[in-house]
Amino acid sequence: MTRRTLLLHVQFDGTDFAGWQMQSVHRTVQGVLTHAVETMSGHPVTLYGASRTDAGVHAKALPVSFDTDCQIPAFGFSRGLNTLLPDDVAVISVEEAEPGFRTRLAAVAKTYRYLFQVGEARRPLQNRQAAWVKRESIDVAAMAEGARRFLGDHDFAAFRAAHCDSLTTVRRMYSAEVSELPDTPLVAFELTGNAFMRHMVRIMAGTLLEVGRGRFSPDDVTRALESGDRTHAGPTGPAHGLTLLKVHFDGYPRIGGPPPG
Repeated sequence: MTRRTLLLHVQFDGTDFAGWQMQSVHRTVQGVLTHAVETMSGHPVTLYGASRTDAGVHAKALPVSFDTDCQIPAFGFSRGLNTLLPDDVAVISVEEAEPGFRTRLAAVAKTYRYLFQVGEARRPLQNRQAAWVKRESIDVAAMAEGARRFLGDHDFAAFRAAHCDSLTTVRRMYSAEVSELPDTPLVAFELTGNAFMRHMVRIMAGTLLEVGRGRFSPDDVTRALESGDRTHAGPTGPAHGLTLLKVHFDGYPRIGGPPPG
C-alpha cells in the first residue's frame, strides 16, 4: 500500500480550545482533528502543525500535514472530515504533498493579525476575535509608527513570555502595519515575520496599544527592543484578539534553517 502525505488547511475559532497542541485533559485543535482524521483513515496518525497556537488564539488557515496509507482522494478527505468536525473547526482544503512534508520545517514566514475593538461599548458580535479597548479613540498613527520600529532584524527578548524556551530571540519582521478597518470600530495590527516566540505578537500588540493610549511613544518601542528587558515592553494582549492568517512556504528567504518558533 502506498504511503502518502496530505496537507490540510484548517480554520478554527480558538475560543473553546486550549490551544493547538494535544493535551491529555483539555480540548485542543490537534486532539479534535486527530480523532476525525483517524476515524476516516482507519489507523493512528500524527498531525504536524505549522504553529503551536495558544489557548484562545484563532487561525484562518493553519497548514497541517500527516502521513497515511489510506487511499481516499484528497477531496474525499475534505468532505468527510468536515462532517466529523465540530462547528468551531473546519478543513478548508486538502491536497497531496511531497511524501514526508512537514509544515513546521517548510515554513519560511507567518502572518498574524491582532484586532482591537475601540469604543465606550463592547460589540458582542466582535467579542470573540477582537480585544475591547474602552476608549473613544486611540492614536492609530502613533501605533503605526511604533509598528514600523519592529521592521527588520531585531532581538525580541523583551517581547517573549517568561516561560518561552526559544534558543534564540532574534527574528526578522518583513512587514508590520496598524490601520483602522473601514466602517468598523476595529483597529488591526498585522505583521509578517520569519518566526515568532511564545506570546510575542500579543506582547507587541499590547505595547502598541500603550502607544495608542499615549502611555508609550514610538521611541519606547525602540528602547524596549534595544534593552531586551521585558519590563520595558507593554502588557500581553488577550489571546482572543490574535489570529494566524497565513503560513508562507515561499516568497521569503529562509533564514538560518528551519524556523525556531
